[in-house]
Amino acid sequence: MAKLVDFAEVKLRIAGSGGAVRKATFQDQEIAVKIFDFLEETIKKNAEREITHLSEIDHENVIRVLGRASDGKKNYLLMEYLKDGSLHEFLYGTNKWEYTVEQAVRWALQCAKALAYLHSLERPIVHRDIKPQNMLLHNQREDLKLCDFGLATDMSNNKSDMRGTLRYMAPEAIKELKYTAKCDVYSFGIVLWELMTRKLPYSHLKSPNNQFEIMKAITSGVKLPMDVVRSDCPEGIKQLIQCCLDINPEKRPSTKEIEKYLGELYESGTDEDFIQPLDEDTVAVVTYHVDSSGSRIMRVDFWRRQLRPICMSFPIVKREAERLGKAVGRAAEDTGRETARAAQDAEREVRRAEKDAERETSRAAHDGERETRRATQDMGRETVRAVKKIGKKLRL
Repeated sequence: MAKLVDFAEVKLRIAGSGGAVRKATFQDQEIAVKIFDFLEETIKKNAEREITHLSEIDHENVIRVLGRASDGKKNYLLMEYLKDGSLHEFLYGTNKWEYTVEQAVRWALQCAKALAYLHSLERPIVHRDIKPQNMLLHNQREDLKLCDFGLATDMSNNKSDMRGTLRYMAPEAIKELKYTAKCDVYSFGIVLWELMTRKLPYSHLKSPNNQFEIMKAITSGVKLPMDVVRSDCPEGIKQLIQCCLDINPEKRPSTKEIEKYLGELYESGTDEDFIQPLDEDTVAVVTYHVDSSGSRIMRVDFWRRQLRPICMSFPIVKREAERLGKAVGRAAEDTGRETARAAQDAEREVRRAEKDAERETSRAAHDGERETRRATQDMGRETVRAVKKIGKKLRL
């Protein structure tokens, strides 16, 4: 139980009614104070439940309780103050700040971490009211914390009493069936869709504010439109949304599985490659990651409706190194072959040149011999002709 503090030490900025959250000062620090008016038994039970649960929780992504106080008329829960407001205010406030897919995945991851922690406690806790209004931002909107545990319950009490916010409620919770951790998973899926669309759930209905129409859509299995998600939303996130929103709670992933998937997706800075439906119940999502050593890894997630998801990882670096080694080997072999071929060609050219030179030399020799014989013959004929001329002159 949260420690009891003297209400005189709590300086409320503005007075508030039951259920209101107000800024205050306590021990020279700015805090948030939730005010409980115990006029109704239900409110009293909710307050006791919230104080009990928050007092037992210690997680970086859950609002921290500083203590509790009372002035005799009302009770007060003292909590840390997160000045950046709620995720709902960020998404739909007047400023409309832009945000990246990476930031959306970071928020979703922190929510998944908080839920996985709650669901894994010795006495597991189901939040039962997961929505952007109950997610507070701080540290320049980098970090997210869950708050408002007024409807939270441990899993020993799993009977739904239709508590929660209708837009984010699982079909089985509306039908007053068992309320399990998979109801929180369904609500998480709605929030993840909301982060990737920046639209209120079921705003596509003809009467988006009609509670009966929303209830009818949820219980009859009307799906949230996936064609309105932002264009840079990874295929794996789209598939995760659809798995979380499966009408059969047994087919939804656990928050631990969601935390693991989103953690690897966010921390690795993955680039989604492709998604491949294998059959009606199984989809393969292929993504590429970089681990802490800088090595690339190909991850294949098999999302299965009937069974637990399967994850397989393959070291891309080793395979690429082997492929590169083979390519280098082939290049070396090609170079060797080309070198040998070039040497053989050069040798052939040398032999051809030698033969050509030999032929030219032989031809020149033959030509010289012919010319010599011809010149000798010509000289012989000229000599005979000269002798005859001399003989004629002597006879005269």
